[in-house]
Amino acid sequence: MNARKPKSWMVLLLLVAVLAACGKSEGATTGAADGGGTAQPAEPPKPVTLNFFYNGYSKQLVDELQQKVEAKYPHIKLNMIIHGTGSTIQDTLAAGTSLDLVAFSAGGLFTVLDVQLATDMSDLVKKHDFDLNRLSPSVLETVKSYYEGGKLMIMPYELNNNVLYYNKNIFDKFGVAYPRDGMTWNEVYEIAKKLTRLDNGVQYEGFQYNHLNMVYKNQMGLPFVDPKTNKAAINTDQWRKWMELMTRFYQFDGNHIIGLGDGVFIRRQEAAMYTGPSLLDQLPDAVNKGMDWDVVSLPRFDGMADTGSQMNAPFYAIPPTSKNRDESFRVIAYLLSDEIQGANARKGRVPVVKSENVVKDFGADLPILKGKNTAAFFKDTIGKPIAVTKYDGIARSTFTEIAVDGYSKGKFDISTALRTAEEEINKKIAEAQKNAK
Repeated sequence: MNARKPKSWMVLLLLVAVLAACGKSEGATTGAADGGGTAQPAEPPKPVTLNFFYNGYSKQLVDELQQKVEAKYPHIKLNMIIHGTGSTIQDTLAAGTSLDLVAFSAGGLFTVLDVQLATDMSDLVKKHDFDLNRLSPSVLETVKSYYEGGKLMIMPYELNNNVLYYNKNIFDKFGVAYPRDGMTWNEVYEIAKKLTRLDNGVQYEGFQYNHLNMVYKNQMGLPFVDPKTNKAAINTDQWRKWMELMTRFYQFDGNHIIGLGDGVFIRRQEAAMYTGPSLLDQLPDAVNKGMDWDVVSLPRFDGMADTGSQMNAPFYAIPPTSKNRDESFRVIAYLLSDEIQGANARKGRVPVVKSENVVKDFGADLPILKGKNTAAFFKDTIGKPIAVTKYDGIARSTFTEIAVDGYSKGKFDISTALRTAEEEINKKIAEAQKNAK
């Protein structure tokens, strides 16, 4: 007698059971297995302490950063070493501390490269699937220009974009129209002339700016030192033009060169316009004392509307001494996530990522920015990078002190100012080269 054929629904049921069993088996083998083939759960990450040297933030901000990282990754503990007396990078290295992460302001770039505190992170970017396209335009191009072969030695974590601040009270007092986005320096010059005046014993300044900051921003994209010769590259027709355009603000009566310039704008409230490093932390006190203010985009030179400033950004790096490169990069990636970048942006720190979700909330936690033209902070774009050298810091500061300030104060004519600055820069570079031997 022939056996009955199983019904089709029974076959289907058996097939489902087999597939389910296979699925469980595949899932169980995702963990490490012992010699007998028994599946083991994935091991939790091993606890690790990262020595993190930080130069650039206040202790309060560093503490906040540490809390967020350790909450995100409970197996990571950060030993924060904050730059200060007795804890400079030189002190820290001399003590034999093995560093896993460092953070520096833009001016510390060649300090980091000189003492070999940075390694190429390209392999970590690939391994951790970090999307470099999230960075703001030109950030990656600029970073790769810093090192031979386009290596990714540092990772910027925020931008120091400039705006033009203005005091509405002074504009209203003298019946002058407010500045607008997209102005040129020539237009700012004409406004400054109108607002530089003596009124009831008060000398109002039309425009003040932080000289070193604007030299560093270098909107014309001019080199400071020739990388082939390591000689000053500032005694040129192009730098002469920059000097003529930016120092003429002090060539008419009443608009004097006054230190960094922010004091007369913030404390005395006698300057109509100002640009330089962010004033957001100082403005609440100024507002309490009666200032009505706003901002517009940083002006540009005639014919250079599409030319951005040089990048001025603090950064992270992973030293070669780190035995925890993966965890160090994991921290960097988290600090560049939309979560952290967004939290910082809400406090008025310009993000280094271009995420719309991050940018739209810029300044949301700062009452001082309510109703202000916050879009202006994102119009100071990054220009094509210049060739940089380890002596650029010497050149920038010396050029500012001797050429810009010296000429503005009437100490030199423009030719003498440029020649004197050139000679002094070359002298200081030679001394630095001698001391390095």
